[in-house]
Amino acid sequence: MSLPVIAIEPVTSMNHMAEVESRLSEEERRLLSEIRAQKESVLDKIKELQRQIADIDSELEFLNEVNEKEDRRDKEIEKRKKALIKAFNDKPSDGIKQWVAEGYISDTPEDIAKLLFTEKLHKRSIGDYLGEGKEANIATLKAFIRLHEFTGKSLVDALRVFLWSFHLPGEAQKIDRIMELFASYFCECNPEMFKNSDTCYVLAYSVIMLNTSLHNPSVKDKPTLDRFILMNRGINDGENLPREILEELYESIKKEAFKVPDKDQLDETFFNPEREGWLTKEGGKVKNKRHRWFILKDCVLYYFKNDTAQDEDLIGNIPLENLKVREIPEKSSDKLHAFEVYSETGIIKAWKKDSENKVVKGNHSRYLLMASSKEEREEWIKCIVKSIDDAVYNGFRQRRRRVANEIPGVYTRGFA
Repeated sequence: MSLPVIAIEPVTSMNHMAEVESRLSEEERRLLSEIRAQKESVLDKIKELQRQIADIDSELEFLNEVNEKEDRRDKEIEKRKKALIKAFNDKPSDGIKQWVAEGYISDTPEDIAKLLFTEKLHKRSIGDYLGEGKEANIATLKAFIRLHEFTGKSLVDALRVFLWSFHLPGEAQKIDRIMELFASYFCECNPEMFKNSDTCYVLAYSVIMLNTSLHNPSVKDKPTLDRFILMNRGINDGENLPREILEELYESIKKEAFKVPDKDQLDETFFNPEREGWLTKEGGKVKNKRHRWFILKDCVLYYFKNDTAQDEDLIGNIPLENLKVREIPEKSSDKLHAFEVYSETGIIKAWKKDSENKVVKGNHSRYLLMASSKEEREEWIKCIVKSIDDAVYNGFRQRRRRVANEIPGVYTRGFA
């Protein structure tokens, strides 16, 4: 029922209002009373909303201030780390002292080795530091070598990985010291391969020399397989190594030279990944299973033929943004410790190399992967989830900054 239209003269006092109301019927008075009650209720709700908005504004201002402080702190840390990296690259020993003095690492061989292994330092400078004969440098070299995983690797594969992690110095004394400690640790990881570490040391040195002889254009007289075998006679505690082992080493080096880091260059793309390791990958259309070396970096899963992670060995990648990951129930023995990366919206925008080494688009809505253990699977899932979450957060901040810049007069504190 609607109120009738009544011509009411302007009122200037409560008496006039009372007089007007006195002319209303009882039903009209009831409706007017309901309208006033509704008005009071609406006003109360508006006041409550205003209070909530004020609280939210206060919280946002606090969060913006916190973000602003964190951004300033992160920029200062990044700026200082760049200065420390430059200091190490210029003078390695003095640079390490600065890293320790500023509290980024402790003055222990393990901490220093981890810095050399994970930070974006020039590999030539790393080699110079590791090659020094001082007691502290040798202790760091031992710890640095132990950060590598050589168990189950052939000698040549272990050398490929090891010699990519730093630039081998040119001085014979430094090379000798580094290779002796490498041989000792390799034999510790593979105790059944050689009778003693001296055998490994001599053979490793011989493989490095073979690499130089076969791939240096200035060397005209290239050693043959028979000559290489002859050079290594009797090195296994007076006995000969099996011919097939030496032949395998020779053919591997002949086919592919060691990838030695160039001066002042870094493999930036895959340096210091969030996680790396072997996983078994199931194919898309053809459900075959392949053992691949996976690297998780910047919300992308890269997979390679082997763990040297060179560009030419890269098979494909899986951009993880907007994807999800979950465990797969273990219904059969051929899918133990499995998990899948999947899309809820359709095909994943990935790429891979085909049989002719051409880059083609992937055709997956899911990738089924299998780890070597339940613990490995849990670690992979945890790292992938974190990488996806970090990408979402960074994307949100970028969009928020872009919107703030596009709207004139918008409050932009904390949007940087």
